[in-house]
Amino acid sequence: MYLDYISGQGMAASFFSHLPSGFAAALTARREVDYPREEVCSLLETYNARLQADPVALENIAALRQQSVFCVTGGQQAGFLGGPVYTLYKIITTIRLAELLERELHVKVVPLFWLASEDHDFTEINRAYLLKQDGEVGVVSFAWEEQGRPISDLPLTKEVLRGYQTYLDTLPAIANCSSVKRLFAPQPGENYCAWHARIWLRLFSSRGLVIVDPSVLCSPASTFFRTVLEKQEAIGQHLREAATSLSDAGYEPALSPDRAGRLFTRDADGRRVRVKSPFDHLTEVIEHPERYSTDAALRPLLSDTLLPSVANVLGPGETAYHAMLKPLYQLFRLPQPVLFPRKSYTVLAQEEADLITRYGTSVAAILSATFNARQVLRELAPKELKSRFSAARETTAQAFVPLRALLEEIDPGLEKRREKARTSSLYNIDQLENRAIRAELAKRGLGARKLQQLCNALFPRGRPQERVFPLPYFINRYGSEFVNRLFSMGRVDDFSHHVITLEGENG
Repeated sequence: MYLDYISGQGMAASFFSHLPSGFAAALTARREVDYPREEVCSLLETYNARLQADPVALENIAALRQQSVFCVTGGQQAGFLGGPVYTLYKIITTIRLAELLERELHVKVVPLFWLASEDHDFTEINRAYLLKQDGEVGVVSFAWEEQGRPISDLPLTKEVLRGYQTYLDTLPAIANCSSVKRLFAPQPGENYCAWHARIWLRLFSSRGLVIVDPSVLCSPASTFFRTVLEKQEAIGQHLREAATSLSDAGYEPALSPDRAGRLFTRDADGRRVRVKSPFDHLTEVIEHPERYSTDAALRPLLSDTLLPSVANVLGPGETAYHAMLKPLYQLFRLPQPVLFPRKSYTVLAQEEADLITRYGTSVAAILSATFNARQVLRELAPKELKSRFSAARETTAQAFVPLRALLEEIDPGLEKRREKARTSSLYNIDQLENRAIRAELAKRGLGARKLQQLCNALFPRGRPQERVFPLPYFINRYGSEFVNRLFSMGRVDDFSHHVITLEGENG
């Protein structure tokens, strides 16, 4: 779905209101919508000012009160230490796209980041990965006795702080570690979400980024919540029809139509549970909107009800489930924004790039599911060495051939022993060849362990780097300027995956 959407292939475009470049039409549609700008901006102003946002961000909030000002929105859960670094890439894409649209559409466009504090999937936000000193991928996590509650309820517990300190202590000792501490150190009195909101504001509010925490927007969201309850049956029907259409077009529906499109409320223990009987909540959702929140399918519609977004910045997975939402936008008489792909990178140090060349492979090959490290090493072995071992195998195999008839005459039962001896001999030759290849490569400073460490850096745990390592890992390796350098890496409307080579570690 994602690849077809960005390349204009297949039926993908029919599941969205606009192509990735359809900004003018999206802006026109937004001019007709009456957004609760005054109330939303007052709440955002209080929230961002409390987190010490830069005056540029506060000025952007003030500007959003005007009917002629619009925004670009990205969003993500509050992952530990910022979550996987693609969250950073999403924020940078949001800021860059807002700047591009200001120039192209001749209107003021504000970048917003929706911090999904209402989410309760604790296992998605309680861990962070890193490459340890020995080149292996390590993980640091923390526990919470109250999991099941929204992340907005999570305080900076001793477990969280211990996890933060353990991560810092486990990072390879590089001079840039002090930059990580300055940026990510928690402040007294913060909760978990405020901690992460302040990190992003410290990095980007001077560029105008505004943080949106949905937990502070419950009041203006109450009418939307009530509409969801009233239209619950229609929402389910639209999602089922969308899932069928996607399947008919050859795409797999990303959301379950029987579960998606529901509000959450809280049980007696404060844990987040789906609303089962919508009409039983029609009064309470107006009187106590703070008890309600949206699921993944409804979150974009809530955001686009409250905020005049020309475009939403998304990753591949989000794009897939947004393909089911066009009918819901129509149901709510709400214009769907442009769905704009975030930037995507693999970052490596210059010494790693040099090592890849020495191994005779490429970043693209390492990121491939078919990458075979053993084959890469074998290709590096001298042809003469491989030729001699190949000849030895052939000679050994042939040496056992004349024994077959002889042994059958003596005792047919010896054939199994003959075959076992042949197989064992060939296995020993293979093992000897592997040792010889390793010894030969070691003379050139190459080896299986070093290659595995390289793979761990670029494709950790068999996943793209950007989906595993968080921002502190990259700042520790490349310095505090790592973030700013990304603003000039590739055109914002180039949806290719980019490989970035930087000076690493102490370079």
